[in-house]
Amino acid sequence: MSQGVPIVLTASAVEMSDFRLNPFKAFLGGFPLPLPPFLLRKLLYPPIPDNPDGTARFAPYGLRKVEALLMEEFGEENVATVYPSQLGRFVGPDTKVVGISTMDPLGIGFVSRTYTSIMGLTGRPITRIEFEKLLSHPALRAYGPKVVVGGSGAWQIVKAGLQEALGLSLIHI
Repeated sequence: MSQGVPIVLTASAVEMSDFRLNPFKAFLGGFPLPLPPFLLRKLLYPPIPDNPDGTARFAPYGLRKVEALLMEEFGEENVATVYPSQLGRFVGPDTKVVGISTMDPLGIGFVSRTYTSIMGLTGRPITRIEFEKLLSHPALRAYGPKVVVGGSGAWQIVKAGLQEALGLSLIHI
């Protein structure tokens, strides 16, 4: 794996968490909370342990469906679904594509807008902070794979006209 896996799939840290199986914590991902991201990550959406090979134990359902299709077409050895913390281990010079699943990349989804407005909060929602952090991962910059974004929130990027500014090769909506 030191040269990378050809196709790597992931999502932001907030979308790859199980929120310690607390559904109320999951809603907080859309809020701009006045705590540093590292503390929020620890308290609200801690990382889930990896599989022994470093791949993601759990992932969003849609991402797993894409993973299954890609494995069928390109072989299991050529596809890896990983947590953002493992990108440096799986993305390398042989990586051609990194696929990112997202539900609320700009923090303008239903939960983000509705509850934030009701509570009178301002600032960037956690979902946006984590999405931006994922896109700025050093492995993506170092090896320059094509970055494809899809998922139920991909429309936000298209509507805002941010594909080029975010350095995305393709958006699948």
